[in-house]
Amino acid sequence: MSGATQYVVAAYAVIWFLLLLYVVASGLRTARLAREAELLVRLLDERERPAARDEAAGVGH
Repeated sequence: MSGATQYVVAAYAVIWFLLLLYVVASGLRTARLAREAELLVRLLDERERPAARDEAAGVGH
C-alpha cells in the first residue's frame, strides 16, 4: 500500500470510530432520557393517586 492510501484508510477508520462513538453516546442519552421520563410518570401517578383516593372518600369537600 502506498503512503497516500494508508492515510485515506486511517482517515476512514477515524471517521468510522467517531461515528460509532456518536451513535453509542446518542443511544445512552436516549436511554437515560427514557428512564427519567418513566420516573416522572411514576412520580406523577403517585402524586395523583392520594388526591383521587381523597376525592372518592369525600375528604376534599
